[in-house]
Amino acid sequence: MTVSAPASAEASPIPAQPISILLYSDNAAVRGEVRAFLGDSLGEDARPIEWTEVATHEMVVILAQEGVYDLIVMDNEASRLGGVGLTRQLREELDWTPTILLLLARQQDAWLGAWSGADAALLQPVDPLELGSVVAGLVGVARA
Repeated sequence: MTVSAPASAEASPIPAQPISILLYSDNAAVRGEVRAFLGDSLGEDARPIEWTEVATHEMVVILAQEGVYDLIVMDNEASRLGGVGLTRQLREELDWTPTILLLLARQQDAWLGAWSGADAALLQPVDPLELGSVVAGLVGVARA
């Protein structure tokens, strides 16, 4: 006698692994814009995005030390410590190497993004299509 799994079990897809993004900005509007532009999923397989939003650089350091994120998005215009300085700090202090996207206000700050060790940088205001494309490339998913 042969026992087989029910047809519904064979047809159910394996859920896609979520993309974990740490989003740093002290400006709620910037955080909201990034989340709105990227949405709740990314790529052809609609991988869900798990967002962690923080408004202080201290919390970024704590969370980055405690967990591994697929991507950290940093606003360079955050007060006290912007994304460039914080990226450099994380590169020097963490045991793992996070993938980091910097949001810059001025084109002339691009060299600072390179100096900090960021993997990519975009100018604000962010273009939604460019943001989606860059994030997909950084986390390794095919764009829909």
